[in-house]
Amino acid sequence: MVERKLGRGLDYFLSGSAESGAPSESVAQLDVSRLVANPFQPRREFAPNEIEELAASIRSAGLLQPILVRPVGDRYQIIAGERRWRAAKLAGLERVPALVRSISDDQAAIFGLVENLHREDLNPIEKAQAFRRIQELTKGTQDDVARQVGLDRSTVTNFVRLLDLPSEVQAHVSRGTLSMGHARAILGVADEEAQKLLADKSIRDRLSVRQVEALVQEMKQGVPRATEEPAAGASPKSRPLWIKEIEETLASVLGAEVNVRYSRKRSRIMINCSGREQFERVYGQLKKSGD
Repeated sequence: MVERKLGRGLDYFLSGSAESGAPSESVAQLDVSRLVANPFQPRREFAPNEIEELAASIRSAGLLQPILVRPVGDRYQIIAGERRWRAAKLAGLERVPALVRSISDDQAAIFGLVENLHREDLNPIEKAQAFRRIQELTKGTQDDVARQVGLDRSTVTNFVRLLDLPSEVQAHVSRGTLSMGHARAILGVADEEAQKLLADKSIRDRLSVRQVEALVQEMKQGVPRATEEPAAGASPKSRPLWIKEIEETLASVLGAEVNVRYSRKRSRIMINCSGREQFERVYGQLKKSGD
């Protein structure tokens, strides 16, 4: 598997380079019960199998990397390392090493966002929201955000543009029923209703990104929309609802577009990955489930 590097990202902020003067800090052994999660971090779900694997490692070798926290009242809010904290509790640890740093709410939000931005299990919409939130908190440009998280400006821009899509289309991207490539192509149409219809057609007809781009060009040139709903009385080929539910469930679990073709003699489940990174992540998930 390819190991993702954080680059400047979190290190940039933790080093104090993002502002003048390094924040005060100390190292301590803290009760796990006194730690609370960071409400600003973009990850909302943690894969149980990943937490269990990390817990097994902690039972064997201990928690090698301190958790970054900040004092909030009589507790400590986790800035970076929530997975380690959850795994440490599962492993039965009562205390964990923690780097205690006094920082502001905005800094805590930025740290939490940046730590998770390079994780493969964040979907494109979560990443887009994180980039936009960092920009709001730092009051900077997309160029500034890109420099701070160690990515190209075009990468940040492409993610943030996804937030211009209607919420219904964003939901498809979040579930993986619509790839980021498809979503970017759909952005070529300005009308929101047309975007929704095009997204639905892309999923229903299993269109490739190039086919969606071709439809967008036709619509721009005034060619009658291929995304129009069928006229009353028409009888489009319907698919059983349970098949659609299977596709959506698998897409939600794997974070990738899934197509199911069912017949009594032979059936297929196809997982469509938009690139090498997504392919390797899905492969890793499938491999773990079979171990």
